[in-house]
Amino acid sequence: MPDPSVLATWGLPGLFLVAMLAGSVVPVPSEALLAALVYGGTAPVTAIGVATTGNVLGALSLYVLGRWVAGGGGGALGRWYARRREKEGPRMQRVEAWTRKWGAPALVMSWLPVVGDAFVIAGGMLGVRPLPFVFFVALGKGLRYLAVALSAAATL
Repeated sequence: MPDPSVLATWGLPGLFLVAMLAGSVVPVPSEALLAALVYGGTAPVTAIGVATTGNVLGALSLYVLGRWVAGGGGGALGRWYARRREKEGPRMQRVEAWTRKWGAPALVMSWLPVVGDAFVIAGGMLGVRPLPFVFFVALGKGLRYLAVALSAAATL
């Protein structure tokens, strides 16, 4: 993956795409790109909105995967998830238990590195309704991007 200054030449459409990929399971530097764009003069509110929208759309792909697997879906994606769940072991079980206990508000934790995807998939597997899912995931991810944008703006 190129460095953030190269990615910044893509502008807001590039930020949207990178954030959407980062919201799924593709490890790309959406926060670095957001910071580079804000540092380069893009309005922080606009950058936060674009990044959050893209990231939530990416998270919806994991939500659908969780719903599909919970409904008996299999295939390559189902096997991938089963392997990931087995690899994560106790961590995934804790995330599922926490999501089961707290419901949709637990999805605010989707902003966390490493386990954030697990919260998103757990939300799908446990049948969190779509609107609460989008609201709480957007809240968590939006707050993360807000912190990044404020940090970048503070260096100006």
